[in-house]
Amino acid sequence: MNGTVQISSKRLLLRRVTLKDVDILHHELGCNPEMIRYTCWNPYATLESTRIKVENDIQGYGKAGCYAWIIQCGENVIGTIGAYEYDPEMSSIELGYSIFQKYWGQGFATEAAGEVVRYLIMDERINRVHAWCHADNAGSAKVLAHAGLKQEGLLRQAMKNPDGSYSDQKIFGIVREDYIS
Repeated sequence: MNGTVQISSKRLLLRRVTLKDVDILHHELGCNPEMIRYTCWNPYATLESTRIKVENDIQGYGKAGCYAWIIQCGENVIGTIGAYEYDPEMSSIELGYSIFQKYWGQGFATEAAGEVVRYLIMDERINRVHAWCHADNAGSAKVLAHAGLKQEGLLRQAMKNPDGSYSDQKIFGIVREDYIS
């Protein structure tokens, strides 16, 4: 496995996370309540927690099956994307991403997710890529569908919202066989 390599697409550069990214990640992801509305967790809530998250991603580069990228459009950092929880026995990994709110609706998440799915399946030879989203997050469901993942199920009341209520969680996935056919 090659791990987190630099990936370029039509408009984007996916690169490794560095400590220089801490401030912007905290500001754009940690300080905006809309960014956690559908994820129900916030590793970027404080500068300290953001630094710890970035350090963990950097340390993860030395481990098989850990992928973490910064998404850039030109010189602008616009979000993150990664793949985690690699299961070597099942050759399966979970995909996750966050696009800064001011860049929503421009196709950046779809472009980045499509490139990462292609990389994980074709280059890293991982058999299954899966992801989840809040049942009310229509935008994220579209991103996953456009990246080739199919909705496989719905987990009822599997997420606890910031207000303490529960919501359903949609499960998506794609396997190598479907990707190459």
